[in-house]
Amino acid sequence: MWEVFVIIPAHKLNIARRLVESDDYETAYNLLYRSGYESYDELIESLKPRYLMGAYSKASVGSYIIFGSYEQDNIISNGKEDIEWLVLERDDDKLLVISRYALDCQKYNSSTESVSWETCSLRSWLNEDFIGFAFSSNEQSLIQSTIIMADNNTNNETSPGNSTNDKVFLLSIKEVNEHFNSDNERQCHSTAYAKSQVTDMEEKCRWWLRSPGFLSFDAAYVNIDGVIDEDGKYANYYGIYVRPALWIDLGD
Repeated sequence: MWEVFVIIPAHKLNIARRLVESDDYETAYNLLYRSGYESYDELIESLKPRYLMGAYSKASVGSYIIFGSYEQDNIISNGKEDIEWLVLERDDDKLLVISRYALDCQKYNSSTESVSWETCSLRSWLNEDFIGFAFSSNEQSLIQSTIIMADNNTNNETSPGNSTNDKVFLLSIKEVNEHFNSDNERQCHSTAYAKSQVTDMEEKCRWWLRSPGFLSFDAAYVNIDGVIDEDGKYANYYGIYVRPALWIDLGD
């Protein structure tokens, strides 16, 4: 007959403290997080940044990490949920990531006019509203300001505007081709919260790219089958989702 051993809360807490003393934040965090004891919440939150940095340092291309939080299950009363990110590139001490799911539904631009990534309202929303809501001040300090190239549309001669300096951005046609090997890999689901903003019965969703479309009023996107639509959709169309991308700086 098997004996069943139950670790009492005090014992589990002592184990976690010893793990912290030995710098094993990942095991300590997981031990307490899975315990379900609300009395550990404060300690869990204090361990989370160090646990996550350890996870980031081990992350490889194609893996998923947790960073920031955003409303996703569309149940506002239970607070925001952790954001999952797909690692697209590892460059020494920084990670390029894109959200695993489409997190919101926004227009590329709020008005009908010639537009580029440089001037669109979605760029402002990502770098002001979204970043402020999704990340704490400490998390924001890990997001690296990056020169975002004004990549041309590979099939059209529409002006892409000027390069920008952003913390949060969208991938270009060129980048999405570099980082995803197939249409299947580019397919994306939206969160329940994002889907609730539009009448959308599709299982998968379309998501914006920052590249211009066929005309200066258009922006490119990835359709539900994962195919890149280089002609794009008019920029103030409402019904295409947002997958933010950013660089996480691991240097410190």
